[in-house]
Amino acid sequence: MMKKYSIGLLSFFCLATDMAMAASANSLQIKLLSGTKVDRQTAVYTCSAKDRNATDLLAALPENRVTVQYLNAGDISLAVLQVGGQTQVFSNVIAADGAKYAAAQYIWWSKGDDALFSSATDDKALVTCRPASKG
Repeated sequence: MMKKYSIGLLSFFCLATDMAMAASANSLQIKLLSGTKVDRQTAVYTCSAKDRNATDLLAALPENRVTVQYLNAGDISLAVLQVGGQTQVFSNVIAADGAKYAAAQYIWWSKGDDALFSSATDDKALVTCRPASKG
């Protein structure tokens, strides 16, 4: 039995089989163990930088609103968002507080309703993201 979850150009297909990955030009496929529940949540943020160090980092995010898809399936926790005009799939990493995700040199760290966006290459650059107002 196949369950299909679609996210923009990425499509996640959850198959009831052993853990494995396969990829093609416009999709990502993750095979899950039979019975694994997939939880998908969407959050929309407005982001800002308080100092000059984070100007380039903020420019890497979409203007106005940043949409993040959170996907959880068993031990797999992902955050999917646009960075530098490309879809980045962030994987959960160990954090003392909140949910911390990493992709390439970027870190996406959600804590409560808010999130932080940073770069491992510049520890002074920090972008703060808050839930976008509805309307």
